Amino acid sequence: MNPAPLYIRLQHYDRFQVDRMMPASSHNEEINNNGTNLCTLLIALSHGIRLYIDKIAVDLRQGSCILVLPIQHYSVESSNGEAQLARFIFETFEVEGLILNPVAHPPLLCGYPYSLFFSQVKQVLGNESWMRNRFSSSLSTSEMAMMQGRLQLILGLMAQLDQQAAHLQSEEKIKMIQYTVHYMEQHYDEDLTVEQLANMAGMVRWQYSQQFKTLTGQKPTDYLVHLRIKHAKKLLCNSTEPLSKISRQIGFKDEYYFSRCFRKLTGNTPRKYANIHLHTQLRTVIDSLGRKVHVPKNATRIVTDGKYTLGELLVLGISPIGAAISLKNNVIYHNKLRNIQNIGHWADPDKIAPLQPEFVLLSYHHHAQDLQVLDAIAPTVVLDHKFRLFDRLRYIAKLFERAKAAEKWITAYEDKVRRARRQLADAYAAGETAAVYLKLGAKLYVMGHNGFAATLYESLGFRPSAKVMHLIEQGQSWIEIQQHQLNHYAGDRNFFLASPLELQTAAHHPQIEAIAELIPGKIHYMDATWNYEDPITRGRLLEMLPYIFKRKTM
Repeated sequence: MNPAPLYIRLQHYDRFQVDRMMPASSHNEEINNNGTNLCTLLIALSHGIRLYIDKIAVDLRQGSCILVLPIQHYSVESSNGEAQLARFIFETFEVEGLILNPVAHPPLLCGYPYSLFFSQVKQVLGNESWMRNRFSSSLSTSEMAMMQGRLQLILGLMAQLDQQAAHLQSEEKIKMIQYTVHYMEQHYDEDLTVEQLANMAGMVRWQYSQQFKTLTGQKPTDYLVHLRIKHAKKLLCNSTEPLSKISRQIGFKDEYYFSRCFRKLTGNTPRKYANIHLHTQLRTVIDSLGRKVHVPKNATRIVTDGKYTLGELLVLGISPIGAAISLKNNVIYHNKLRNIQNIGHWADPDKIAPLQPEFVLLSYHHHAQDLQVLDAIAPTVVLDHKFRLFDRLRYIAKLFERAKAAEKWITAYEDKVRRARRQLADAYAAGETAAVYLKLGAKLYVMGHNGFAATLYESLGFRPSAKVMHLIEQGQSWIEIQQHQLNHYAGDRNFFLASPLELQTAAHHPQIEAIAELIPGKIHYMDATWNYEDPITRGRLLEMLPYIFKRKTM
């Protein structure tokens, strides 16, 4: 409810005193007899005023504002002889381009009082003596313009009350749904229905289901099934009770329906899951979200989303059974991906469940509802996306008890860094500023502390240019830029990454051709395949850098 897009044209303003217990005649008739879209706004400037709209009584307190439609008739009376009202009569138009289309009234409640603070009303209307008992015919043009602005302010205050009420109502709905979620978590083993939960939240079923899904990402029935399966997994891992008893303990009446739901969500039947996990040793790890996750020791069936985890797992000698490798087709280690199942662009539960994993490793924070679904399939650990390469590798190594392998790789990498920097001693000076640009199709990006840039800044001793440093300080891994912005981020040395095809046909790409003119200093053109920061890519990149720097620069 926002009157801002409307155009308001004031026709009349006055203040008048209401006689004691004397009904006044309909005050809008003499003004509104020639127009059909003139609205009246009445503002109570004192207590003890009763308003009749089409003979329905409405009591007003000081500061109350009420909108009367053109088709409505009103009269007022007062319990004392000093009650005063302010009155605006105005037209309302919708603005569409250069056309003003009349509308019946602003998007506010009509015939219902808005209780504003009188101090607000007094501040807006003012106390000028010239306003008292004067009609629009005696107001100057400037006075009418001023009062029109004040009318707009009053309508705006009324609209704010509507917005606050809507916000409070929305907050109350969220609280009630959260209450039912908590209730489900405490009473998942009972015979719960959506109707029962909707009644608890004070909503009809369709509204409750809609609001519940908006808040949790799942339907109430699906959320309840996930809760029950989560608790079933704990029982299966710690109990030899028959499935019929376990299914009843978690709220399923039908053992066969329980088995179907369990297999759909985990990829295993309950009994097979129990056989796998009943004698499996578990250990507790804390992930980046602070969650305690019980993971199996010596897990071999591992699935990962792959962004900052796939290369790390591979150098530790761990080959996952599934990974999000759709975006990894151009990595330098694509030959190592042959036996890994593709789970899409992210950790898709529908593609993960059939793989029957023992462990799911995520490289960044997914939505809470996604985590709940993945946790139902296998223990799921979320990596801290702020980890740099060594921290990331050590954390993953600790998860799988491969700490020695991680330290061995780190030592070898540091040796490569020293060797590469000795080889490049005459090619650049430590402390030079650098910027990295990436061309993907028609789009152009400048990199922060990410991808190839991580090797430049962490290992080779380059400093980010001032503008790039600003991106890094803001936590931005990259931003899209336009061609004319290239030199804004440029450093002493600049690296431009694109696909091999685009680099081979640079003459047909004006964007690449223009780089040398726009960016000062030395420019290196490189294959975009190097724009990753996994340990495999970074290790091989150190071996390639001497050859890259020896190439002719522009």
